[in-house]
Amino acid sequence: MRTLRKLVLGETWVLPIGIAVALGVAVLVRLVAGPSGWWREAGGWLLFGLLATALGVAVLRRPPR
Repeated sequence: MRTLRKLVLGETWVLPIGIAVALGVAVLVRLVAGPSGWWREAGGWLLFGLLATALGVAVLRRPPR
């Protein structure tokens, strides 16, 4: 099972969890903002920022080899 997890997720759980959190936050913000609010112009940038943050955290938390 450990080998399968490493094949699917790699060595870290931080990036998949970060992506899931980013998508969840984006969905919640879109529901709150409404379909015709500011989401249409800035929603993609918000999602990009959240995903970039998740990637940055995953890279910074990478254990030394």
